[in-house]
Amino acid sequence: MGPAADGKTQTMMFRSTLLIVVFVLLSLPQAQANGRRPCGMSPSDWCLSYRGDPCNRHKNTEACKADPKCYGMPYRGESFIACMFDERGFASNCPTVGCTSKRPPRPPKP
Repeated sequence: MGPAADGKTQTMMFRSTLLIVVFVLLSLPQAQANGRRPCGMSPSDWCLSYRGDPCNRHKNTEACKADPKCYGMPYRGESFIACMFDERGFASNCPTVGCTSKRPPRPPKP
């Protein structure tokens, strides 16, 4: 495209570029945008589930486990051994890092 006499082409390109940059920045996860690691990568994390999740009221593993409608959020950090999860997402050998009402995916059968 050649330059337009009135500069409309350049204005349209600037606006579209600006729109793309804004879209990319808004689509970044909050943890990456502010330079911190994602929640659930440290054994001491306690992550919130989605906004409005009733299981967010639980502030530790014991309270989450006591509520039959809630499931554990798995630790996603590095571990020397594989975590062994029960049917509700709580691991016997890894920390639980949050509480959610979403059922965890079923592990593949060996």
